[in-house]
Amino acid sequence: MWRRSGDVAFALVFALAIAIEAVPLGYLTWTLLGRIGSERTDGPLVTILVGVVASATLALVIVMAYVLGYQLVSARLEAALVERRQTWVTRWLRVLDGSEPEPPAPLRREAIEALVGLREVLRGSQSDRVASLLESYGAAAAFKRAATAGRVPARLEAIEALASARVPSTLTALVRAVNDSQPVVRVAAARAAARTLATVEEPGARELGASALARALQRGHLPVGIVEEVLVLAEMAAAPIVSDLLLRDGVPSATLRAALDGVGRLQLLVFAEEVARFLTHPDAEVRAAALRATGRLGFLAETSRSAVIAALEAEEDFIRIHATSTARLLPRDQALVTLSERLGDRSWWVRRAAADAMASLGAPGLAELGRAARSHQDRFARDIAEQALRERVPALVQAVAG
Repeated sequence: MWRRSGDVAFALVFALAIAIEAVPLGYLTWTLLGRIGSERTDGPLVTILVGVVASATLALVIVMAYVLGYQLVSARLEAALVERRQTWVTRWLRVLDGSEPEPPAPLRREAIEALVGLREVLRGSQSDRVASLLESYGAAAAFKRAATAGRVPARLEAIEALASARVPSTLTALVRAVNDSQPVVRVAAARAAARTLATVEEPGARELGASALARALQRGHLPVGIVEEVLVLAEMAAAPIVSDLLLRDGVPSATLRAALDGVGRLQLLVFAEEVARFLTHPDAEVRAAALRATGRLGFLAETSRSAVIAALEAEEDFIRIHATSTARLLPRDQALVTLSERLGDRSWWVRRAAADAMASLGAPGLAELGRAARSHQDRFARDIAEQALRERVPALVQAVAG
């Protein structure tokens, strides 16, 4: 509805703007033509002026007619295409429930688009049947060919279709496209490959696909956010991708950070020991990602405690912030002492992290916050402890009342 109203408003505004320019030019042309017939003037100069004004008027009218005509025709064609696509959706649903036979090949464009759309919304055996139909009619192969050659816009359109179709046989082509020379193609292919990999049910094939995608991500130098998105889209296949990235040598730091953040975000506790190896990584961003992952997993191995304590004294503020949040996983007495010291850190964010971490330790942490608010030697520590306690008073009162 909004798109339709916006198109109408654009057409009206555009027509008004052209009319404001064309009408005065038309009037001027008419006036000059009248003067040519009634007065003696410098003929060539007036004729040139009339020609210029008339051509400008005509150009404006042509532009207006083209834009408005294009908008009208494209709107009608789009409406007809949507109607035909909806007709095909209804027909495909009848095919899926067995009340109608499969239509003969070849299929029209709207039939393929309707089938791809159904792949997105259906689940279970019906969704698998749609994927089989896309293969049997050759649509998946056609999309795969279009995704690997040609102009970038057409390739992106084909990759987007493959991302919706999620046909396992196209995974190899999509993984290959992750290392394309065009960054925008690499990003689209990585997302499509992850979505396709998520539909691979056979464990062996899933492992092979995950390993291939992990190698492609390593070579593709994709942004951290895109790699994290790939891990989320891969669903059950995220674990083998993460395993390959964490165990492989020479993985770029940005990709390692994404893999470590994926471990924490997806709660892949099986990688807790692997994450611990990166707590002493030479790259500060990777160390921060390992600390974040450890904190999200909620598990700190005894052998990793010294690395967390050392990170509390790091020069980088962001390292100390994440180390402070993770320090709550130390033995309780050690955690309380350590966090109390961090309340006096030079960074407000570290002090805030220390107060929140202490409050998360329950009654002992709140008691230590109370002592810090009263008697900590650093006045900034007293302030942050008092603020943290004030924020938690309503919850404490509710818990006591309950």
